[in-house]
Amino acid sequence: MNIFKTLRIYYNKLSRIPRGEFFSRLFMGAKKYYANYPATIILQTVSACNLGCKHCFITNYGTEIKDGVTKIMLFDEFKKIADRLEPMVKKTNFFVFSTFEAIINKDLFRMMDYLLAMNPKLKFPFLSNSMQLTPEKIAMLEKYPITEVNISIDGTTKEVVEDFKNGVDFNKILLALERLSKSKLKNRIAVTFVAHKNNIHQLPGLLDLVDKYGVKSIFVSNLLSFTKENRDMVLYSKEGNPEVERIFEESIRIARKNNQVLELPLTKPKLKGCQTIESFFVNHNGNVSPCDFLAVTTPFTLFGETVTNPPLVHGNVLYDDPMEIFRSKAATDFRISHRLAKEMPKGCTHCIDAYGLMCSNRTVYQ
Repeated sequence: MNIFKTLRIYYNKLSRIPRGEFFSRLFMGAKKYYANYPATIILQTVSACNLGCKHCFITNYGTEIKDGVTKIMLFDEFKKIADRLEPMVKKTNFFVFSTFEAIINKDLFRMMDYLLAMNPKLKFPFLSNSMQLTPEKIAMLEKYPITEVNISIDGTTKEVVEDFKNGVDFNKILLALERLSKSKLKNRIAVTFVAHKNNIHQLPGLLDLVDKYGVKSIFVSNLLSFTKENRDMVLYSKEGNPEVERIFEESIRIARKNNQVLELPLTKPKLKGCQTIESFFVNHNGNVSPCDFLAVTTPFTLFGETVTNPPLVHGNVLYDDPMEIFRSKAATDFRISHRLAKEMPKGCTHCIDAYGLMCSNRTVYQ
């Protein structure tokens, strides 16, 4: 890679680091690039969920996404993959057990123990819809190096939240936040708000609501429309959305009043590349893909056009050396295309995460 591409990549990365995390992220990034190891491993120990939300692509597994497999990984299956990943685990910083609801795997804590025996410095970011965050499970999470408990909450009222997510109970979300706020994890609570036309008016109020539970990190994402069904609910457009921008401005003001960190997506697409592809993603069957979306035949709908591409697989950790997969030309070129943010690979052209509209490269306000 020539010097100009390298400088552009470094500029893109450094300009997006939040002020409070600049030096720690800079050190971790330098270490990652120098050693050419991923900072995060994602293993799909769960490709299932206790909810059936209509906007989630896993709801379409077996139907529209015919090759999507709903599965909860057994501990013996996990060990086979973890053993193959051991050299990488010893070098990495973070391990994520699923992009879905990891807590529904009864062996989650045994899996944590198994990995910590390989790398005692390993840390675990944790995502949850909170429906199964019982006092017993929170007490177990307290015993492990959890960097963040990120709770999904998409509004401030029962009616709005429960209309958006099938099977969720708004009161249970608030109960989970209350329990977490009284636990040893109280300084590691974050929330994620998926913005759409039916809930965006509640974003400013959400900041005050979660502040009551000590939540200081709020992540906002636009709705990713996998099919045409939800495309009328999205807030972004080619021209932007002035009404949503006004709501964002009010939310920024409230966040600063509450001493919260608020991360917001764009409403007008700008090619930024995706950060998820920096992780080493392993599917339930050992296949390595850039992300969970590209591990299966996922349809993406952007500005009324739906595109479906076959899965993109760089290798399988059960048969191939994981580091050789990560450092392969195909995987490296894929990451570089996102780092440069000039032209997206075929599978990413209609995914909003490449354009600053979802969870990658949000703008940080603090």
